[in-house]
Amino acid sequence: MKADSYIFGTILILSVSLLSVFGLLVVRKYFDLEKLKSCHEVGGYLLSVVGTMYAVLLGLIVVDAMTKFQTAREVVEQEANSLADVFLLSESFPKEKCRKVQIVCNDYVKEILTEEWPAMAEGKISKTARKAIVELMKEVMSFEPVTENQKAIYPIAVQEACQVWDYRRARTNMAQHGIPVVEWVVLIIGAIVTIVFTYFFGLSDARAQMAMTAMVSLLISLNMYLVILFGAPFSGDLQVSPDAFRVDKLIFDNQLGYKPDADAPKL
Repeated sequence: MKADSYIFGTILILSVSLLSVFGLLVVRKYFDLEKLKSCHEVGGYLLSVVGTMYAVLLGLIVVDAMTKFQTAREVVEQEANSLADVFLLSESFPKEKCRKVQIVCNDYVKEILTEEWPAMAEGKISKTARKAIVELMKEVMSFEPVTENQKAIYPIAVQEACQVWDYRRARTNMAQHGIPVVEWVVLIIGAIVTIVFTYFFGLSDARAQMAMTAMVSLLISLNMYLVILFGAPFSGDLQVSPDAFRVDKLIFDNQLGYKPDADAPKL
């Protein structure tokens, strides 16, 4: 079961909540209620400090993970747009050169959809796709414009081809590098410290304290699960869609006269 699946998230959240309540019951069993009440005055101030620091830290990491997810979505859209631009701009090239460029574009997007996208869920990339984009760069840059129209379009085509390469590198880097281990260590230790601090209080109504402890742990585990979901934008149940490349594939197939895939989206 993958860590960024909804089933895993449900199990994680329920487990953390249950363990936190179990820890409270253990403390209530071995520590006298009056001793716990004696910690209220000092413990309340310390909990406010610890809770505030952890809330700020957790919030920043959640926002950073969500920003990463949105950036990944934008990078995919930009890569697909630039690739389509290269394909269409090549129409001004001589027939043979145009055909080569367009076939390479089609091969590249096909490799992304069939091989690289599933591989990115495991933090891997397709070497075949990387070779295809290098070949595309060579095909575009080896062209020598002759007509005025070609001279005007050529630098734009080169720029778009370079952007495809840049966006691809950004996409694959995000797929291969998730949330740093040190951040997870800090998050987990902070969560444990914050939850344990709630054990230093003793209410006469144990059920009320159990409910409050469970809600604190629930909120913490929900936010940590958001980090898991958004921190890996190309894997799990919530991931960036390759629809932009599917649209490219449909355009390329239509232009090249190929029969489009049955599952390709309609424009």
